[in-house]
Parts: sequence; structure tokens; C-alpha cells
Amino acid sequence: MPEKPLIDLVSPSRKVCYGIVQPGKPVSAGVPVLRVNNFTEGRLFTDDVMTVDQEIESKYPRSRLKGGELLVTLVGSVGQSAIAGPELAGWNVARAVGVIPIDDPVLVKWVNYVIRSDPAQQYFLQRANTTVQTTLNLGDLAVLPIPMPSRSEIAAIVSFLSALDDKIELNRRTNETLEAQARALFRDWFVDFGPVKAKAKAKASAPNAPTPYLAPDLWSLFPDRIGDDGVPEGWTDAPLTEHFSIIGGGTPKTTVPAYWDGQIPWFSVVDTPSSSNVFVTETQKNVTVEGVANSSAKIIRGGTTIISARGTVGNLAMAGQRMTFNQSCYALQGVGDASDAFVYLAAQHMVDRLKSMAHGSVFSTITRDTFKSLKLAKPCGPAHEAFEDIASAFFQKMKQNVIENQTLARTRDLLLPKLMSGQVRVGEVEKKLNKVL
Repeated sequence: MPEKPLIDLVSPSRKVCYGIVQPGKPVSAGVPVLRVNNFTEGRLFTDDVMTVDQEIESKYPRSRLKGGELLVTLVGSVGQSAIAGPELAGWNVARAVGVIPIDDPVLVKWVNYVIRSDPAQQYFLQRANTTVQTTLNLGDLAVLPIPMPSRSEIAAIVSFLSALDDKIELNRRTNETLEAQARALFRDWFVDFGPVKAKAKAKASAPNAPTPYLAPDLWSLFPDRIGDDGVPEGWTDAPLTEHFSIIGGGTPKTTVPAYWDGQIPWFSVVDTPSSSNVFVTETQKNVTVEGVANSSAKIIRGGTTIISARGTVGNLAMAGQRMTFNQSCYALQGVGDASDAFVYLAAQHMVDRLKSMAHGSVFSTITRDTFKSLKLAKPCGPAHEAFEDIASAFFQKMKQNVIENQTLARTRDLLLPKLMSGQVRVGEVEKKLNKVL
């Protein structure tokens, strides 16, 4: 297979470069700058973007984005890549991000796939400087060998792999919508008391008039007035500890090999799924039954909510299968009628409240007293059951999409090196694509 150094594919009018070296303090009305933390799973997440002073940014026109550039992380988590969309035109990048301007839209996707392949990742590992913090030299990135089959073969491979990525992205966006719907329903029923207020308003204006807010069989689950304590009449304003039990985690001794590499997933904060995925079904590390038995780690069932409580605080996941977790997290399981979906959304609401109470700053620890100090309305009657009937369908579909995306990603990653080397041809695997999709 012929190869070319990456630098030979770069636009003649531009250069491979890195971004702003000293961005200074973030400013509220500055230029957005992408950093390593904005890269996840081959995508750019722009919810948390640093903005720098325009005067500082103006000194780095070489790395100012036009859209379509390939971006690669150079420091820390080296070798992550993503293509800048046209909506990022005018943005810039930090020193830890390399900018590779390739004008050809097919070639830029091809190089992106090459960089994500095992051979390229091994290349980065071998050349990275790990003395202080893992760092990839820009010169080493520029001479990365890029396999170059025929143009038609490159186009076919890119089309094939893009179809897999498009399906993954569609599932991810679907999950975002489902999660938002579940969150909105939870807030309407148990925080804002929308059905109760609607019934109260309807009763006051026309006692015998039908109320079209919910299906008729759901109306009987809600009272028609707010009590003096600020919650629906007959409900109680209960501490979170009355909604769910709190389970502590643990870590088997790392010096005992028999405790590790087993069949039980062991969750830590690095395994937190993106907000759209919700479910964690696989973890970076697994433990053995013996490891659990000889530590404070506890096995939880699938559907249990996990929340990080120290260090990186407030990250949430729902266990997609039976697993355990470390001591920096809590597991939350519903008490009484509180369902898995209710518990997850209640914990999510708690985190949002904590963030607002901290005025946007990072809160350092969640303790059992934190759960006791925060309250949430506790329904009287079968409202929990009705909520679970609706919300569980959202969560079940989200879980199915997460599992399907894992299958799609494995298929892509398995075929990528074989397609790049010419070991298999696109035509030979199109039937597999149809089965996966």
C-alpha cells in the first residue's frame, strides 16, 4: 500500500499548526477556543468552551478556523481527532490542539479515520514525550504516514465508515431528545406540579369543564390544589433519602491480581457516559467475584443510578447491567414506589440544584447529608407507577441505542485497519453494513 506523509495532503496555502499558547483569563464576550476537554468519541462537544480576549486571539490567525479542518489533540489525551464543522468558523484552538487544513472533503475524512486507527495511535504513543505530560510534537504529527489506496477506494471506504458514524450520531441525537422528554416530564409532574396547577385552574374557572392537559386516566392521580406546604395536597415534601437508598462503593486491592480482570464491570468517574447516552454498559476495568468479596465494593443491579461524589462531582450514569463501583461514587436505588427512571431524574435534578446554589462553581463533595438536606415532593398514590410506565419506555429506547452504537463502533473499528491495508474491500463488507444498520 503506497503512503504519503500527512504534510503532503495539507492545503498549500496553509500549514499544520497548533493554537493559542497563552490564552489568559477567560472573558465573557471573547473568541471561543477549543481545548482537549472538548473532544469526546470522535466528536466536538461545545457546551463548555473557553472564550479568550479578541486581542490575544488576533495574534494567532494561523490556527483560526474556517471550518473543515481536522483537529488533533497534542497534549494529555493525545491523538483524539475531529473535523471542525462550518459553524466553528472564526473560532480558535488552544496550544494543546493541532490544526490540519486539508481542502479535499473526502481526504480530510480519510485522514481522520487513519488517525483513529490502531497503527496511527501506536505511532503517537511511540513518539509522544511522557516526561511531564504526554505531548505529541507537531513535527511528528506532520510526517504521520497516511496509507493512500486509489482515489475511488478511499471514497468508497469513507462512504462506508461515514454511514456507520451517521447512524451512531442519529442514535445519539435520538437519545438527547428522549432524555430531554423524560427530564421535562419529571420536572412538570414532581417539581413544577403542572397537572395539579392545571386542575386547580380548570376547577376555579369551570368546575364541570374537562381538562385537556393529560389523558383522562392520569388526572385522577393528581390532586387539584397546592397545600400550605407548597406541594400538592396529600403529597409530602420529603428528603431525597426517603425517595432512594444510598449505597457506598469500594476498590479491591490493586496489588492482588486475582481481584482484577474478571467479569464484573467496575465503574469509576472515567466511565461516565455522555449526557445523551445515560447508560454505562462497559467499564475500563473489571473485577472478579473474589475482588468484590474481599473489599467494600458492592454489586448493584442494572437500572441503578450511579453518581460521582468526590473529585469530579455530580457525574451521573445508569448501570446498563450488573456491576460495581468505586468509593468516590454512590449508587442510588429507589425506595417504595420510586422507579429507576424517577431516581435517575431526581438525582439529575439534585445536581442541577447544587450547581445553581453554588452560582455555577464546581461543588467539591456530595455526602449523605447532602441527600438529606435536599427535598423533593413525594406523591401519595400511584403517580410513581404511572410515571414509570411513560418514562421507562424512554430509558429502554436509550439503552437500546447505546448498545447498538457500541456494536456499530466495534464494527467500524474492526474493519478500519483491514480496509486501510486492503485486506478487505468495501464491496465485501457491504452486506455486513446492511445487517448492522
